[in-house]
Amino acid sequence: MTPGTADDREDTGRYGVARQARRRGRGTGTVAAVAAVGMIALSGPATEVAATVTASRTALPAVPAAAAALPGRVTVVAPPAPAAVPPVSGVDIPRPRQIEVPVRPGVPHGVMPDTDPPPSSCGGYANPRQILPGVVPGVASATVSWQADGHTDVGRYRVQAVSQRLVPGRQPEPPSVIAPRPADCVPVTVTLGGLASGVPYVFWLEEEVPDTFGVLRWVQVGTSAPAVIG
Repeated sequence: MTPGTADDREDTGRYGVARQARRRGRGTGTVAAVAAVGMIALSGPATEVAATVTASRTALPAVPAAAAALPGRVTVVAPPAPAAVPPVSGVDIPRPRQIEVPVRPGVPHGVMPDTDPPPSSCGGYANPRQILPGVVPGVASATVSWQADGHTDVGRYRVQAVSQRLVPGRQPEPPSVIAPRPADCVPVTVTLGGLASGVPYVFWLEEEVPDTFGVLRWVQVGTSAPAVIG
């Protein structure tokens, strides 16, 4: 066998490759097609193959990228300058000033009007009512006197002599006396007897007045100082 040209040798090689592929049995159509395309591409001269490869590397047209959204114009606002603080010497310091107050007509300027109530002959200004009874000790007795109350709701007065010396057990009821209310503001005097000599007593003064429901009750309005019976 005489050696052939380079083209003959390439054809012989392609024939051997195809024969080997048939011997391998089943193959995918994709692999056979790729092998066939490779053989066809390599069947031409080396110059034509290089030209084909060079032509296949043509650059693709550049796709413009989406322009990024740029932020709008930014405006920088400078903070306001702090207010100037005046010096201490320039600050107006408040100073006391004379104030004129208008006075009601009829009141002399600079004279305080008299607002004290006039004295009451019956002592009816106290609330609650307070009457201080006076006591004059006697022999196994005592004389108690006080100024009558001017209130018209007072019905009667009652005076009780409360011993300041305690005894064992229940304390006895204190001696008492009842006096009617006079028609005018006059002194009222009563005498209590049957008191123990040498024993100090405190005398309670009570008034009989109605409550909010009209029921009469005794209300204590005064207490004397302790007095020792002779």
